[in-house]
Amino acid sequence: MNARTADSPRTRAATTPSSSVPATLNAPARGAASSAAPQKPLPPRFDAKFIEDHQLIERYLEDKLPFKGARDLEQWCQAHPEHLAKLRLAERAQASLKLLEASGQPQDLREPEAPWWRSIYVPLGLAAVALISLAAFWVLIGKYALLRGELEDTRLAIRQGPLVQPAVERSLTITPDKAPGLDRARITVKSTEPQLVDLHIDMSYTGKLMQYRVFVDKLEQGRALVLNNVLKDSNNEIRMTFNTTGLSVGTYGVRIEALPPKGALPIEEGWLTLEVQ
Repeated sequence: MNARTADSPRTRAATTPSSSVPATLNAPARGAASSAAPQKPLPPRFDAKFIEDHQLIERYLEDKLPFKGARDLEQWCQAHPEHLAKLRLAERAQASLKLLEASGQPQDLREPEAPWWRSIYVPLGLAAVALISLAAFWVLIGKYALLRGELEDTRLAIRQGPLVQPAVERSLTITPDKAPGLDRARITVKSTEPQLVDLHIDMSYTGKLMQYRVFVDKLEQGRALVLNNVLKDSNNEIRMTFNTTGLSVGTYGVRIEALPPKGALPIEEGWLTLEVQ
């Protein structure tokens, strides 16, 4: 009996450490087992109770929800239309409209009018303006080209002069006035009709004087031509030949002086008028 009793404490001593070791080792094992167990899914943010508790419908209708909250509510209502059916929003909206009409505050439920710049007539008007502008631009380009051509022609005419080869020869005979201001001896020619005019000035009334000087002055402008030592021919005429296109439009006064021999002073002998049209 004593031996049995003696052995029992050793047995307890031996079993004590062995039981304590699994206790310390089993602690992390239990933690690992608990971590390995599947976690429960988190409850969704939006459900009927959450919406009712936070009065999301009322806040949405009053436009008090932030943008993200309003978007989440719209997505949830789109996935759960039966919730809106339970709330009877359609009937409540109709009743609200009737109440507003009864109170003299009818609501305009038509779609808002689009701004004027979204009208179909705006692009049409802009297209018409662009087309008219393009047409006007091409017209201006054509006028510019035409005016440029006319300018080049004018420059060429100025550089070359207005002289044109005459196709007609004309002979004229005239007796000058014997005093200034009588204005009886007058010749009229046209610069637009190219003619070669052979002018015969009758100086028979001057007797034996043979040598003359001819002055040609343009009225109100200045002297255009001086012919010195002009002799009359056997017919007692001074002959002058000119191209009508070589004269500009205007009135020319012609004065003839006789040059006596031996250096005597010139004697004014005749006057005539040349009209260029």
